[in-house]
Parts: sequence; C-alpha cells; structure tokens
Amino acid sequence: MKIIAGKYRSRVLVTLEGLNTRPMMSRMKESVFNTIGPFFDGDVVLDLFGGSGALSLESLSRGASFSYIVEKSHEAVKIIKKNVDSLKENDNVKILNMDYKLALKKFKEENRSFDIIFLDPPYRLNIVSEIIDFINANNLLKDKGVIVCQYVAGNYKPQETDQLHIIKNYDYASSEVCIYQKKEDN
Repeated sequence: MKIIAGKYRSRVLVTLEGLNTRPMMSRMKESVFNTIGPFFDGDVVLDLFGGSGALSLESLSRGASFSYIVEKSHEAVKIIKKNVDSLKENDNVKILNMDYKLALKKFKEENRSFDIIFLDPPYRLNIVSEIIDFINANNLLKDKGVIVCQYVAGNYKPQETDQLHIIKNYDYASSEVCIYQKKEDN
C-alpha cells in the first residue's frame, strides 16, 4: 500500500497480514481525499480503527498537523509504529492501544474535538450509527469537520442529522463510504 499524495507521495506502508484489517482500496482512498479536500492546513485527525495507520498518514502527508490513531490490536499497533517511524512522524502522531469506546470516553473527558474522523470499524461490528451518535452528543467534531465512514454495503443507512449533512456516499460493491460534514453553529 502506498501514500497517494503530498510530501510522502509514493512511500510504501506495511500492512498487517491476514484478514483482521482491510486497508481502504487506493481508488476508494483517492475518491475520499478528493472529496474532503485533497490537501489540509493543520487539521487534527482521529482514526478510530487505525489498522495500519494509512488514513492518518495520508492525512499528515497532505498537510494535517496531528493524528490520534486508536487501535485495539497489539499486532496492528506494531505495524502502525513501523509506518509512523518510517515517515519520521512520531511527534505528530499519538497511538492509543485501546478499545474505541474507551478512547471516545477519554476524548470526551479531555474535551477534545477533531477536524477529520475516520470510522472504519471491523465489518463484523455494526456500530457506525452508535459512534456517530456519540460524536454528535459529545461535540467531538469541529464545525465544518468531516466524518468518513466505511462499512459493509447494506449494514448502515446514512442519514442526515441536525448536526451533520451528507457530502458524498460511495458504493464499492461489497462496501460503502459515506462522508458527513458538520453544520456550523450546532
């Protein structure tokens, strides 16, 4: 897997072997980043199910200033650390080896909010709706911030809320991606 654009363009990232993590396909990743803004200016990113850290590292390559990567698997965290080390981004990444629920609670307690949140939970978990509700209820997304959700096709029905509107919804055969943006003054 490679970084598509920015200062680390074409740099190769390592991934975890097997089916426990499934990196976002390059074509899908390119579509997502073209939609949310091909380049960023100091954005703070949350990658709630880090996998290899590819989405966070792509964001940093494109100008994000900092990324929080949450990953429960110790093996995946080792891969994330290798990728972060290879790009020398250690000062701009905080890796949290914990369950997503504990991480969300921690961010709520710290009164932290993000410009970009990536939600790509394991397909066996049907939790996108629950996480979006928590993000909205606890103001974890900044005004005009975006949430990028990837899920099994038919496993989640994207819906606009009082706080979020849908920018784009992509269908990629077995999976879908929905991109929300937070409305201002909510």
